[in-house]
Amino acid sequence: MSPLNPSSISPACSIAVHSSLQAVVVGYTDGTVLFYQGDVLHDKGLNSRWTKVRDSSLSEGAVTGLAIATLPASKTVVFVITQKHVYSYVLDNGKTVIGHKKHDANGATADCWTFDESTGQLIVASREMLFFYDADQCIDMDSGEIGRCLQLGRGHEKLQLVANGQYLALLTKHHSLIQKEKDSEFMTMLTVYDVKGQYVGFSCSLPNLCRLFVAGSTMLVLGHDGLLSELIEKNLATKLDILVKKNMFDVAVLIAKHSKDGADHLKGIHEKYGNYLYSKGDHENAIHQYKETIGKVEPSYVMKRYLDSSKIKELCIYLECLHDAKKDNEHQTKILMNAYAKQGDKKKLMEFVNKITDGSRSSRMRDVFEILLKWNYLPEASLLATKFQMHEDALNVIIHHMHKYTMGVTYISRMPVESVIEMTGKYGRDLLLHVKDDLLHMLWEKIRENTDCKNNFMRLFDIFMCDMDASQVFLNYVLHQTNREEHAKFIILVLEYHMRSFKSKDWTEEQLNEDIYKYITKQNEDVVLQMAQLFDCTPVIEHILMRCHKSKELMMYHQKKGDLKSIIRLCQSSSSEEKRRLWLDTLTYIGKNASADDEPIIIDLLNEIELSGLIHPLVVLELLAKNEHLTISSVKDYIITWLRKQQIIIQEDRNTIKDNNKAMRELDSTIESLKFNAQIMQVTKCSACDTPLQIPTVHFLCKHAYHVHCFESYNLDGSDKCPACTTAQEHTRHEEISYHKFQKELAEATNGMELIAMYLQRGLFDGKKPSKKSDIRRDPFSSSSRISSSNNPFEDDEVGTISRTMSTVSSNMAPSRQRSTTRKEDDSKNPFFNSDSDNKINTYDESKNPFGATTSTNPFD
Repeated sequence: MSPLNPSSISPACSIAVHSSLQAVVVGYTDGTVLFYQGDVLHDKGLNSRWTKVRDSSLSEGAVTGLAIATLPASKTVVFVITQKHVYSYVLDNGKTVIGHKKHDANGATADCWTFDESTGQLIVASREMLFFYDADQCIDMDSGEIGRCLQLGRGHEKLQLVANGQYLALLTKHHSLIQKEKDSEFMTMLTVYDVKGQYVGFSCSLPNLCRLFVAGSTMLVLGHDGLLSELIEKNLATKLDILVKKNMFDVAVLIAKHSKDGADHLKGIHEKYGNYLYSKGDHENAIHQYKETIGKVEPSYVMKRYLDSSKIKELCIYLECLHDAKKDNEHQTKILMNAYAKQGDKKKLMEFVNKITDGSRSSRMRDVFEILLKWNYLPEASLLATKFQMHEDALNVIIHHMHKYTMGVTYISRMPVESVIEMTGKYGRDLLLHVKDDLLHMLWEKIRENTDCKNNFMRLFDIFMCDMDASQVFLNYVLHQTNREEHAKFIILVLEYHMRSFKSKDWTEEQLNEDIYKYITKQNEDVVLQMAQLFDCTPVIEHILMRCHKSKELMMYHQKKGDLKSIIRLCQSSSSEEKRRLWLDTLTYIGKNASADDEPIIIDLLNEIELSGLIHPLVVLELLAKNEHLTISSVKDYIITWLRKQQIIIQEDRNTIKDNNKAMRELDSTIESLKFNAQIMQVTKCSACDTPLQIPTVHFLCKHAYHVHCFESYNLDGSDKCPACTTAQEHTRHEEISYHKFQKELAEATNGMELIAMYLQRGLFDGKKPSKKSDIRRDPFSSSSRISSSNNPFEDDEVGTISRTMSTVSSNMAPSRQRSTTRKEDDSKNPFFNSDSDNKINTYDESKNPFGATTSTNPFD
């Protein structure tokens, strides 16, 4: 190639051949660059047809690098690298230089640049940074500076730059910190970058200068001492694991996306990334990571983290993605709609409603309607109900919420006749009150149009009960065309006429049974009750309410009439389950309405309340104190009796407090000893297997010790706590729960002795011996020698103090703890069982005795 440049005697020093073998570029030591385009192997004009791309420039030195990039439209870009600068030349048809540009890179040696022909990218390494230039950007010369730069290996001399796939390997020269030989003043730092992923894949220092070689996809490092090393890329799972541990989630996601098998790891990375951001308080970015986990992570795991009102915006984002992925359910749809409504974003709410009302998920329309109604989107709710033929719901919104009664009549008139009768029966009273003429006009038309079902319209008669004129008109219009074959259809009318005449004459019990009671059935009792209240027919009301066991409603009725004797009579005749509530209602009524003349009745009432023991005396006094007409004489005997009982209870409570204070002082002494005194570990046998301890061992401050393998066998939950003490604490907690449950049931029970008898029948207070020897050895950590009621003795999550020792246990230490070969009675189900937390000795607490004479039912205790 040297004789091709006759104008200069400088030899060729650099050459580049395009992979298509259709272009060659040659550089000379004086800076001249020649370009040839044609068949390199067979063209006979190879020695003559050359285009001079660059003239000589002795000041810049020899050409150290050349690269050829072919572009569409017969354009070719030639990169020229000298020791001082980097140039790009654009040729048209390989003959004419139509533009060139001097780049900001400071040049490079022959080993400090690399070119990727497939992408047309040139990478040049200078002392400060690496420059990246793309061939397609060099065509537009007026766009200013092109390319980009990265500060890789800044401040160090670059020895070699090698590209291998997606990686860039860079050798930099550093002063050696450890000089093993006389000529080892410098060492080489090898760094492998993934520029696209923006991370360092590998970095190490080599004692001497070295060289990089690429053989296929293999990268080799040849050391000064002749040692040849190969760089082997880790598998994808290992790389991702390393990045996740370093919290480099962005890089891990990028690698997984560009890897062949990375899709299997993406959702797991996004989940860990989301958890990391959430723990840092970055809830907004965390939800964007959780979005990518849909299909892998249970949605409830994410949703429970964003149920707080301050995070409702992020919750909406996640639920929207869940819905778009069709992974949501009805519950999640309701949450999303409520979240939209709470934010006041009506536009998004209605867009979402329109999206889910396409007919594919019509089963959700009931929930959608209820949410719209809840947040007062009434027009939208009525339109939705109308669209999906939810007629009752639509009328409920139109009449009861929007109060558009005329629209309600119009809506009913467009329905089939059976639906007209049904809907008029439900909403007719409101319509009759506000749009009477429109309702009657609609009914007359329906009756005329449907002559074959006129009898069905008699079901609407109850809506006219409050309007006698309208009811008379309706009856006259319907009954004169009706064949009265079935008398049962007119029972309601018969009852109404009888109750209308109730006030005008005296009725005996026989007359009531004959004329009214025998017509009352379970099907019509609600209607009859309404009529009886309308006409103030007291015997009928009492009969129906007692028959339906509605003592509360009957109590309210007597209170409204001011009949105290009837109220007390009702309380006396009520069942034991309702008696306490009725007594309270009665006392409340007396506190508001009783007079001084009622004091004898009140004294008898208090005696019955005292005997029943269902109401606390303070409640009784508080309710009666609201009455300004009652005197102290009415409650004097009742108060004295109660105070005597309380005095006995107070004395017992004082004794209990004294015992508790003594126990607390003993606990404080034990805690202080554990905190400030040295604890001597003298246990020589394992608390789990009861064999002599051998290192390594685990010691606890609770005076228990284990072999390491025994401790790990029982420490299933991974917590550092003593398994034996955990089991004892679990027993104590179950015992306390059973005790409090029994006390709560006893306090709420109307018949305490019946409850206690039930517990006795179950054998809860019997001493039961374990029947099998295997049951005795079930729990090796039960410090109180009781059979554990739980299969897992290590459910407690508290962390205990553990002392690990590798020293040999001396044989002259304190005697080893002997394990009990027997088990005490199973007390875990006994609500009266109690255990001392320090000595584990069962004691009996008189205050928990349900048979004691001082058991109080005071709700204020």
